[in-house]
Amino acid sequence: MNFLKAKQSYSRAALVQNLMGNWLCKSLQNTGREEFERVFEFGCGQGEFTQKLQKIIRFKSYVKNDILDYGEDLDVQIFDMNAIATHPLSRQKFDLIASNASLQWLSSDAIFPPLAKMLAQNGLLLLSSFLEDNFKEIRQSTGFGLDYLSFQALKNKLEKHFEILHLEEQKIPLRFESALELFRYLKLSGVNSLGFYPLTKAFLREFERRFQNRLTHHIVLILCQKSKNL
Repeated sequence: MNFLKAKQSYSRAALVQNLMGNWLCKSLQNTGREEFERVFEFGCGQGEFTQKLQKIIRFKSYVKNDILDYGEDLDVQIFDMNAIATHPLSRQKFDLIASNASLQWLSSDAIFPPLAKMLAQNGLLLLSSFLEDNFKEIRQSTGFGLDYLSFQALKNKLEKHFEILHLEEQKIPLRFESALELFRYLKLSGVNSLGFYPLTKAFLREFERRFQNRLTHHIVLILCQKSKNL
């Protein structure tokens, strides 16, 4: 991953992730709930979403996780969320579990079952991620990309473990002045971790011809409740 390299530029460049965080907060506010005794946020990064969320809720305990150590917050527990099932936190209960724009890096099959057990009665799961058409222009031009889920596949996985309160997908196209600016945007936001590809003049010209310097973000907003069957 290149997020550590992009730590100084991420908050300025990650425009869509910022919007996703705002929409998650709005979705939570629409529930009318603002008091949560224990909160767990995974994939917190440098705390951009943490700050948004903490402004709209009241809590007694706020536990944060990330796989990377940015060296700025001693309260962040550093571990791979794919191993949450064997982590001591998996035996604790939380009233709110949240994450913005990190689920796509994880195995939903590995984390959904333990997260369902970690939710307290009436606990909420608040997540955002990306779906199958995310960065489709990059995949079509370079062959690189994450194995994103489709909307229906994600819905099916969620329904096995949670009661879905709100599930919404959106496509956000960004346009750039040039193909080079588009790839610079990816670098500044840290997501050029999808793979290396030589940005030759011929490649950039062909990218501009095929995609008109457009980059598609395919996002999903998730609000679930602990299933009554668990």
